Amino acid sequence: MKIVDSKGQGPVLNVVHGWGMNAHLFDDWSTQLAQSFQVNLIDLPGHGLNHQEPLSLDLDQLADEASKVPKGIWLGWSMGGMLALNFALKKPNQMDALIMLCATPCFVARAHWPHGTDVKVLEQFANNLQQDVKQTIQTFLALEVMGVDDERSQLRVLKQKVFERPLPNQQALTAGLTLLRQVDLTAQLKNLKIPSLWISGRRDRLVLPQAMQQAAEVCHGEYHMLRGSGHAPFIRQAEALTELIQSKFINGNL
Repeated sequence: MKIVDSKGQGPVLNVVHGWGMNAHLFDDWSTQLAQSFQVNLIDLPGHGLNHQEPLSLDLDQLADEASKVPKGIWLGWSMGGMLALNFALKKPNQMDALIMLCATPCFVARAHWPHGTDVKVLEQFANNLQQDVKQTIQTFLALEVMGVDDERSQLRVLKQKVFERPLPNQQALTAGLTLLRQVDLTAQLKNLKIPSLWISGRRDRLVLPQAMQQAAEVCHGEYHMLRGSGHAPFIRQAEALTELIQSKFINGNL
């Protein structure tokens, strides 16, 4: 994991993106966060300005990589949340608190986790990657904004930000899909030892609010839902999202 930008002063807030994305997506939003936090924007291995590095499938190794980042609050979006949660469970003394943004401990639906995504969706993405990487990412971006009021406008913003950075490498994209398909941290949730804030988008089609609420209850975290948001609430509801995080970690009791 590589810090590609740092801004602001205050408590450390490490922000990590999801599958196929990069830290550039958070540039505008992080300016708001930087009014209260020292914000470190992180590119996952194989993504963004870190696109030449391989993405490991070993959860212990991924936690070791995360431990090289300065200790602080971690905000993980989508797959980044799953990896941040893994880090929190394995090395709780190296994280102050966890913010799960449109992220869950288990991405795919299972018998004990019915609110996940159908595994066939990931299998289709894996097949599409072999044909056209950029088009596959564009399809994923469309899912992130599906159902929101200004779908086309948000999709345009996401595409611009994502494609202003190098495309993720093929290995990292394939490994990321494998992680999303295989990782299941639900049984470990009850062992989470640090404060956690779980934020969902009411119109999210990739990570359902019901899944996030259930996860928050298991680990005694705090749950909030942004009613007008899909999978990328930092695009149109950045101010509300910032105020929520500030209220909990600057003015609140988390």
